[in-house]
Amino acid sequence: MSEPRRDDTVAAKPRTFIGKTFDFFSRMIGVMLFSAFLSVIMEWVCIGYFYPEGTGYTNSQEMMRKELAYLGMGDGQALSDNRFAQEVSGAVGGAVTFLFVDSGLINSLSGLANPTFTGNEFIDFFKKLGADYYVFMVSAIYILGTFCIRLGILVLSVPAFILFAIVGVSDGLAKRDLRRWCGGNESGYIYHWAKRFTTPVLFAAWVIYLSIPYSIHPNFIITPFAALYGFVVMVMASKFKKYL
Repeated sequence: MSEPRRDDTVAAKPRTFIGKTFDFFSRMIGVMLFSAFLSVIMEWVCIGYFYPEGTGYTNSQEMMRKELAYLGMGDGQALSDNRFAQEVSGAVGGAVTFLFVDSGLINSLSGLANPTFTGNEFIDFFKKLGADYYVFMVSAIYILGTFCIRLGILVLSVPAFILFAIVGVSDGLAKRDLRRWCGGNESGYIYHWAKRFTTPVLFAAWVIYLSIPYSIHPNFIITPFAALYGFVVMVMASKFKKYL
């Protein structure tokens, strides 16, 4: 007589708060690296195929200047009295200046535009290669600088997402109470789908704003996504089960 099979499968342990936090920040770092890579690639594609001939890296340079103005550091614009905003703006400005100006990276790349050939075929090959792709390398530097500035703007936009989330939770719980006392139907399906969309909405806002190949005021991207995030939170709270 055959023995009954023993189930050796081990149930997956629920993740702890520390594990969930670590997973969230690791995903966020991955999103930022992907956005930086995507923004550089999109700028190179635009230089090669879409921008008028002779544009070069001027578009990325102008884009960085506009983003500085949006952050409140360019053209003599004054920041508000918010101390946190001042600290973030100063940190971003210092990081951009140190990485691309004080480090001598821009000056080093400028020497590639008009190289002096030595007669060594191996060395001259790489010098010619650097001269041919000089515009692309400089544009990548400006795009990465723009990326750092936009990252600072997104950090300053976090309170907007929190505010919309609070409004969404308040409205959603009010609708849940109405559904509870008026005999509304349960819908766990809608709740779980809304819960799944909370993180993608946040990541989508970061990816789109960090990688978009032209300058746009952050309000045109951050505000709609913050409102969408609040709506998703509202749906999730309103469809939470009536009885615990």
